[in-house]
Amino acid sequence: MKVDFTGKTVLVTGGAGGVGSVCVKEFLETGAEVAAADLSGEALDALGASGQERLRTYAIDISEISSIKRTVQDVVADFGKIDILVQTAGILSGKSAFDITEKEWDLVLNINAKGLFFVMQEVVKQSMQHCGGAVINMASMAGIRGMRKGMESAHYSASKGAVVALTMQAATEWAGYGIRVNCLAPGGIRTPAMNALHFDPGQINPIPLGKLSEPEDISSAILFLASDHAAMITGQTLVIDGGSSIVGY
Repeated sequence: MKVDFTGKTVLVTGGAGGVGSVCVKEFLETGAEVAAADLSGEALDALGASGQERLRTYAIDISEISSIKRTVQDVVADFGKIDILVQTAGILSGKSAFDITEKEWDLVLNINAKGLFFVMQEVVKQSMQHCGGAVINMASMAGIRGMRKGMESAHYSASKGAVVALTMQAATEWAGYGIRVNCLAPGGIRTPAMNALHFDPGQINPIPLGKLSEPEDISSAILFLASDHAAMITGQTLVIDGGSSIVGY
């Protein structure tokens, strides 16, 4: 499958690391102009200093509505439009339901669900409402099934379940504007955040394909959903988990 995003502008939240940084690289390779937004820090500075043509970086805090509005406004001012929104920004927190505090609950929900919604809303208001586009949100297997001990995280699961629901609702409301909205539900991805949880795929939940996903496995699906090859796909959740969700207990 060949994709060409020449003439398209892509906004990637969480673009300085993990799956987001791979998406930035691959969209650039396929001809897109890319706005990479992330928390300010060394990773974002390094990305901005990479010398890549067609790339600009933006500091954003998606837990703050004012930051979201300002960043989207800046991207539209710089590029003229946003054709594709990829939302990989998020926070992963593993903790027993007995131990989650109100502060931890609010932090995870504010970033993973509330922030994701208001980024999507602002991009549609400022650009896609006028020219159409594609939105790809990042959910998780934790948002559509329970997680065993070692991967349990009620606040994370709640936030990702919200992403699935928001994706379906946004796809329904905005289809008339030529906007497609889909999301991914990955299982374990080999990223620094996952490595920090010391995840053992064999011990916790057997994966038929025998390994965690690589960031490139996720980015390939994102590019497909953003492309014209997926022109009739909207409101869907694509599971990428190496087959773990089909295994019985």
